[in-house]
Amino acid sequence: MTTAHPPGTRFNAGFGTGIFRRRLRLISGPGEVRAGLEDTNHAMRLVLRHDGQRVTGIEPVMTRIPMSICAGAAVPLRAFVGLALASYPTRPSAVVDARANCTHLHHLALLAMAHAHRTGTRQYDVEIPDEHPDPVWSSVRCDGVVVHRWRTFDARIVGPDAFAGLSLRDGFGRWVTERFQDDELEAAYVLGNAYVVSFARRFDTEAWAGKQAVGHTRVAGRCFSYQPEVVSRGVYLADVARDTTDADTPLLADFE
Repeated sequence: MTTAHPPGTRFNAGFGTGIFRRRLRLISGPGEVRAGLEDTNHAMRLVLRHDGQRVTGIEPVMTRIPMSICAGAAVPLRAFVGLALASYPTRPSAVVDARANCTHLHHLALLAMAHAHRTGTRQYDVEIPDEHPDPVWSSVRCDGVVVHRWRTFDARIVGPDAFAGLSLRDGFGRWVTERFQDDELEAAYVLGNAYVVSFARRFDTEAWAGKQAVGHTRVAGRCFSYQPEVVSRGVYLADVARDTTDADTPLLADFE
């Protein structure tokens, strides 16, 4: 039997009092970009090598992951090798299929490709308070400056008025590419991708530890680990989630 959530699912009794945070850091160097991502539920990074025109190599490291099979996503990530460097694309999945990859490594690789033509370091910080009982202000900062700040609730924007009613799930890519470009578009995708992951705070993910994910239909087919031929081999890992409510949570503290 399949279910919307894994067996043994328990809701997070503290939901409504916390904050999901995600930090991404992009560091450009000669012939390579180092990219790191850490949030409430993940910690990973990669090195993207290039010749100034195209990707010549890509090496991921995943240090905190939700499932035992996530590390296998290093294989489909090789599809980026040979691609031309470009700004964050208007249709990310048209570059390399996000569903065949780890969603987060896919996102990091696209950001690293964009950063290859920049110098120095760029850092994004996303903050999404728990949407309970009321809407909250979700935001993304780039190098400390707020780029987008949307009032959100249940996967929709409810404010400001110019964005009210827009979905943060279905059709997200379409409307952000119609309204933003360049750095604002890149930051919008950073916020949108983090927002989807923030829903994990609604659950006590430790209750899933050791259980198989094959019956978790809510996310079936959406990424590498949830592809039918992969998910049957996977179990959820313990001690994955971190409380990032405190603004001083040391995300990417060892990545410089």
